[in-house]
Amino acid sequence: MKLLFFPRTWHSFLFRVKRRKKSKGSMILTSVFLFLIFSLLGLSIIHLSEVYLRLTGYKRNSTILHYAAENGIKFGFDQLVSMLNDFTTPVVLRSDDKNNIFQDKIDKGIEIINTLFSPYLPLTKTGRYENISWQSQTDFTLQDIHNKVDFFIAIYKTCIQSKGKILNFQPEKESTLECRLGILIGNIPLLSIPLLIERLPEGVSRDGFIQRNKIEILPSKENLIPYKVSFAEEKLIPQDASPQLGEALKIKIFHPQNLSSLELRKILGLEISNEPIPDGVYLIRDDLGLGGVYVEGDLENLLLAIEEEYQVISFETKDGKWILKFSPSESKTIFSTPTECLFFNSSPLGIIIVNGEIHFLGGAIVDDSGEIKAIHNEETPSILRGLSLTIISSDKISLNTNLIHQGLEWKEGIPFVKDSESQLIIFATGKDFLDGTEKRGEISINESSPQEIKIQAELIASGNGFSIQGNEKKVLILGSLQTTNYISNDNSLVLKFDENFLNKEIFLNKSPKTIAPVVHFYNFKAVEWNDSNE
Repeated sequence: MKLLFFPRTWHSFLFRVKRRKKSKGSMILTSVFLFLIFSLLGLSIIHLSEVYLRLTGYKRNSTILHYAAENGIKFGFDQLVSMLNDFTTPVVLRSDDKNNIFQDKIDKGIEIINTLFSPYLPLTKTGRYENISWQSQTDFTLQDIHNKVDFFIAIYKTCIQSKGKILNFQPEKESTLECRLGILIGNIPLLSIPLLIERLPEGVSRDGFIQRNKIEILPSKENLIPYKVSFAEEKLIPQDASPQLGEALKIKIFHPQNLSSLELRKILGLEISNEPIPDGVYLIRDDLGLGGVYVEGDLENLLLAIEEEYQVISFETKDGKWILKFSPSESKTIFSTPTECLFFNSSPLGIIIVNGEIHFLGGAIVDDSGEIKAIHNEETPSILRGLSLTIISSDKISLNTNLIHQGLEWKEGIPFVKDSESQLIIFATGKDFLDGTEKRGEISINESSPQEIKIQAELIASGNGFSIQGNEKKVLILGSLQTTNYISNDNSLVLKFDENFLNKEIFLNKSPKTIAPVVHFYNFKAVEWNDSNE
């Protein structure tokens, strides 16, 4: 029997046979090709992994270098801050140092830094940890000088340069920190020293005195030099108020106590004679306008109050009451005496000279009837915004109430100044302004004052010093305190230095100056940090 084949089936079979013969070896080529591709991919991944490892290692080393350079900055910065803290400023200038520094001010050199920091120079710091090391150096460059009458302000650019290295790694990392150091030199304003005490009892350490008297100074948000209690090496607080007395009386006083009773009677508008000055309150005035206020004799009450845009000051003696109202913005003044009421189209100078004792100094309010009444525990502002007021007494001053300026708020014992640009100086000299006899010259927190009393002022006591009377009292001062002696009576003091004092020239000019030339570091702050690669 013959097998039957269909033509189409036969040809299709032959075609498949032929195609199989022709495609023989294609799987080998495909396998080789795929092997080549995967090999290339593997080699590429290995190469990329090696590159990645190198990049990771370089990044790791770069980060370590950054930390090393940062360590150099930190160690250099700590060295500089520690050095500044070692100085018990203000430092009294000896004659040789004074001549060198003042000559250097003219030459604009670096002698000031060399004189002050000579035991510490050069300021370098090195360190090492495992395989990393760092080195820092601090340099000073005089940036600016502001010349004043009795002192000058030197501003230094302080640059801390640091280099970080890794063992067996060639690249280095360099970082710089730029700071500003402000130095007051000469007979400087007392208000620039937050808390100055001239007399440290014998046998008592500084820290022991501060702890025993419960003194606390709140830190600054900007200044990197911590504020601390300063103890003077010699007398710095003046008993002479001739500059303020001359300004209030609108005359020139070249030497202390050279003001005669005859000349003062003429200035006060009294009959010319050799008789003593009658007790009373005198508003100084001449053809050029108003001066300050001169008080002869003791004041029973000196009250400060605000009535709309007017500053109100009430003077009360045993013989009567005087009221001074004035508006700096409107240039109007009303002066009421026991016998008359005077009106002026100008404002007086904000200087009150009391040749006697102030038994009660405090804040007050003006009620609806126009009566001036002292406040007690109230935190009512009593100093007009923008006012500069100086109260000087030859004898004792007793503070009895809160004295707060407009624009000030106390929150949890911390003062916050919104927009206050006012200044209050309270100065007890300890010497009679006419004959120079010794007086008490004391500022005292009265026993009848609030248990927590708030004072926004610069307080200067040049005689017996500053004392807190009563028990379990807490005195909060926004400003500064300079005193010959400090008596706490187991009460506490919290001081917040008002840094606005240093930013306004008028505040510096109003403050009494140290009687000896000193150097005082008043400000240190960081400005800019820069990183760079070599």
